[in-house]
Amino acid sequence: MEFGGEPIFKGISFHIGNKERIGLAGKNGAGKTTLLRILVGEQEPTGGEVIVPESETIGYLPQE
Repeated sequence: MEFGGEPIFKGISFHIGNKERIGLAGKNGAGKTTLLRILVGEQEPTGGEVIVPESETIGYLPQE
């Protein structure tokens, strides 16, 4: 994903284990919502890959 021609994410790699929960914190406009939308399949990444086993479900509760 890019904003103003610059990548939003660089070198991101992480693993979320079975039954684990995570939270994202950061400044406004940092890409938190974009990352979550990519993880749940609402938005396509422009590069890289997201691997989610078919047996797993990712969800989030959007808030305004």
